[in-house]
Amino acid sequence: VGGAAPVVDQCGGHFGPIDTGEVEYHYHSRTITPYHLACQGPSLGRCAETQKGTNFCHPGCGADICVQPGTDETKLRAYLAQWDPTWMDKYTVNDYKIKTEETT
Repeated sequence: VGGAAPVVDQCGGHFGPIDTGEVEYHYHSRTITPYHLACQGPSLGRCAETQKGTNFCHPGCGADICVQPGTDETKLRAYLAQWDPTWMDKYTVNDYKIKTEETT
């Protein structure tokens, strides 16, 4: 969002806007190892459980679900509501909301 570096989960993906402006879960490649996705995400903090031998998990964002800072919450929740409107509320989520004077 706005040219910011992607904040990704242990699989190398996150929820955030794509080129069309819609919000989806998607992956980002990296310039350091692991270059590719480490697992099929969202990882929910369980990437290491999917690894056999070498661990290709990314460090993650410190939460079960990683959302790119600045992502529109209304679009995110609409995307998730296709499957389960309360899904995101069941896990920890990184702080992705833009701070305004009213919310600080």
